[in-house]
Amino acid sequence: MKPPPGKKKTILIGKCIYQANKDNPDINEMIPVKGYPPSTKEIIEAFDLAGIHLDPSIFEDMDKMPGHFMKKYEGKPEYDESFFRIE
Repeated sequence: MKPPPGKKKTILIGKCIYQANKDNPDINEMIPVKGYPPSTKEIIEAFDLAGIHLDPSIFEDMDKMPGHFMKKYEGKPEYDESFFRIE
């Protein structure tokens, strides 16, 4: 993934994205989050540096979010659960 040119600030989240773009001349101001995987705290801090406030509570129990969204498909015949399983 490459950041688009012409932006004032660019947040690079994760080691791979950082490594791929650290020397990209299209980046005016780089805000790197180099963790692998990056911590929630590091991501929130990076967005704050970019002037974007994120409510930390949106990241709480994030691992449970897919289950929340899957409930809307429960009991629908056109939904095949086998397409959405991790094995």
